[in-house]
Amino acid sequence: MAKVDTYLKALEALLPDPLGAMLAPHVRIVTLRAGQIVIGQQDRSTDAFVVIEGAVRVELHSLAGRDVFLADVARGGLFGEFAALDGQPRSASVTAVSKSVLACIPGAAFREVVFSNPATAEWMARWLVGHVRLLTERVFELKALAVRSRLHCELLRMCLDAGVADNRAEIAPAPTHAELANRIGSHREAVTRELQYLQAEGIVAREGRSFVVEDMAKLAEIVRAAAGDVDLLQRALDAQAG
Repeated sequence: MAKVDTYLKALEALLPDPLGAMLAPHVRIVTLRAGQIVIGQQDRSTDAFVVIEGAVRVELHSLAGRDVFLADVARGGLFGEFAALDGQPRSASVTAVSKSVLACIPGAAFREVVFSNPATAEWMARWLVGHVRLLTERVFELKALAVRSRLHCELLRMCLDAGVADNRAEIAPAPTHAELANRIGSHREAVTRELQYLQAEGIVAREGRSFVVEDMAKLAEIVRAAAGDVDLLQRALDAQAG
């Protein structure tokens, strides 16, 4: 019971006030091992989830067996909210990347809480707009950019998620070349060739189980020159300044 209370306090700290406290009475704590499926694509469940510890991966699976990466959701992240809000089948599958602890909230309770307060409703709207913006970025990159430029954009995005300090970012554990290819809709060989080029230029390096971008400013400039992605570049500059 003490551990559950600790997780509920963590939930309140991770979500904006008063959302965490309002959701806490409805929460069921779920623990997962790495590789465990949380929800499946087209499932009819409507629970929403908040990641308290660990991380999960959101993907689509084609009938041909191809996986399409959508997002990694880490500590403090929300997923499952689409079905919780509209009651439709799950739009993607979600799998634990590592040992994880989740707060599970029934869909009906989630909707009631979110829309009972103007502040929480506004937060939900902003959260959903963030999804739309990210998907817009990815659609543009997939349709308009070459593979190498898509990889640069994805690396920059991953660095921003991992945190930037002194013009440097460390992604741990390091993604495999196949995982990076899945993220950008390409193949492993193309990713390997471009990473070798970036290593030769002193932009990226492999350190043990981590993937390190040694020169964030240079990577951001490459993205700006190829993609003209002002929003992604601005986030990189803001991270540098911070």
